[in-house]
This record gives sequence, C-alpha cells and structure tokens, in this order.
Amino acid sequence: MDYQAMYAEKLCAAEEAVKIVKDGDWVDYSQTCSCPQLLDRALSARSGELKDVKIRCAISMTPVATVENDPEHSFTYNLWHCSGIDRKYIDQGRAFHSPMLFRHCGSYYRKGYAPVNVAMLTVSPMDRNGNFSYGLTNCATQEIVDTAEHVVLEVNPTMPTVTGIENDHINIRDVSCLVESDLPIPTVKSPAATDIDRKIASYIFPYVTSGCTLQLGIGGIPNSIGSMIAESDVRDLGMHTELMSDGYLDLYRAGRITNAKKKVHRGNTRL
Repeated sequence: MDYQAMYAEKLCAAEEAVKIVKDGDWVDYSQTCSCPQLLDRALSARSGELKDVKIRCAISMTPVATVENDPEHSFTYNLWHCSGIDRKYIDQGRAFHSPMLFRHCGSYYRKGYAPVNVAMLTVSPMDRNGNFSYGLTNCATQEIVDTAEHVVLEVNPTMPTVTGIENDHINIRDVSCLVESDLPIPTVKSPAATDIDRKIASYIFPYVTSGCTLQLGIGGIPNSIGSMIAESDVRDLGMHTELMSDGYLDLYRAGRITNAKKKVHRGNTRL
C-alpha cells in the first residue's frame, strides 16, 4: 500500500480542513499537548459563518483561538479538566466546565455520552507503516477517534513519537484529512512550590513507605512530595498515573522508581 500517496491525497491547508465542520457539530480537541493550534486558528476564522459549534477539550496549554477570536459567538468551549487559562475562561463566562471522573473519560465516549462529529488532534509525523503516534497525550484519545465521524490531524514534527502504549496511534486510512504544522508543542512551566505547598507535603510524606505505588498530580504539593521522597531512603516505588509531573522526574533521577513491588503491571511504569 502506498501510504505516501494517501498522505499527499489527504494533505490540505488548515483553512480547507476546517470546512468539514458544520453547524451544530461537536468538535473534540483531545487534551493538553494534542490541542491542534493551527486548526483551532483556522476554525476561529469561521466565526459568524458557523452556528452552535461545540468544542470539547481539557487542560488548554495555550490561549484558544475559538474562544479568544469569536465575535459572533459561533463556538461554545467545554472542558473536562481545567488549566489556569481555562479557569479564567470559565470565570469570565467564556467556557463551561463538565465535571467528570478521569478514569471514566473513555467510557463517556464509548457509551455515547460525549458525541464527536469531528476530532482534531496534533500527532507526530507518519511512519513507514502509515501510522501517526498520539505522542505526549494518550488519555482517551483512542475513544475520541473511534467515536468521531471525521478525524483531522495536525501533523507536527516537534511532537515526539511515543510507542509501547495500548492504542497509541492512528493509521492514514482512518484519517479524513490532515494539515502540517511546525508550531512549537505547547508547554506550561510547573509553578515553584510555596511554603504552604511544602508544609502540606510534609504532612503527607510520612505515609509514603518503600514499595508503595504513587500517583502524583500537578502543582507545587505533588512536586514537593516527589522532592522529599527523592531525598529520603524510601525505595522501590511504583508509578501508576495519568500524567508525568516534575515530582516523578526527581524520583526517577534519584533511582526511587523501580516498579519492583507493584502488584499490578510489576516492573512497568503505567500511564
């Protein structure tokens, strides 16, 4: 199969790709680093042309064009989980929060509670087998893609290829169209821990013992806990989490994470 020919056939400009979106559609931007910046900008240019387009995302890493540049109110921005940017949008009445349990996120798509007419996400470049890696964000990505009527990819060479995770890629055959982008993958600097963060962490730290499996979240408190454990004699910790924060990096560099004592997925870090 000539994957390069298929790629060339489906490649188009962002302005052309977003024409697939219709009035009333649900458009899913996936989450965090997968948010398609170029497609988002192109879609925002259709403000006033489209009506009642609902966009779903989680933890926006950069300002969202369809929120910032929507004078005709064509788009409604909906969020599973919130970044600092998202909290401002919600406080300003420019976005809506949909409370959920993260572990159930994939099932919302599978059961039809979260419809997707068009999925738009950033992926790594295509490999020789016609596959695009989901890269740094693989939360409910497969469920989003499986639910979508159309899948539009934003192919970015700065998105790393991440393999070895179940459902970690999509094939060119399952793609409606794609665009190419060289925009930097968005990142958010982890805030420095405050004295209050470290104080709270000090109350939690005594409960962490050798052989524990840890899930650390985002922010100063989990990062403080990670640093405290890294400087202690606690060892053979397991990692089972939906994200890798700076606290885990400290633990990894200190050799504290081995996954040797985990009862499930022993020897493996699970994301």
